[in-house]
Amino acid sequence: MSRLPPQVPWRRFLHVLGKLGYAPQKAKAGSLRSFRNPTRNPNVVTFREPHPGQDMRQAMLHEYLRKLLLSPDDFMRILEDR
Repeated sequence: MSRLPPQVPWRRFLHVLGKLGYAPQKAKAGSLRSFRNPTRNPNVVTFREPHPGQDMRQAMLHEYLRKLLLSPDDFMRILEDR
């Protein structure tokens, strides 16, 4: 079983979303970001971009993976597959 790292850079999380087929939607004011993938469930997901530092802590990452219906193992596999 893969363990999640203590922190993941936001840009790496965005890379995983892209690999899953999610595309960013038009940005709204503030740190709220929406992504859409019509072929995946859920097809629209919304996240808060972390700041300052742009690193996602492990607790936030767990919450976001639950939203994506993605296991930590699957996330780590996608993250490590460049």
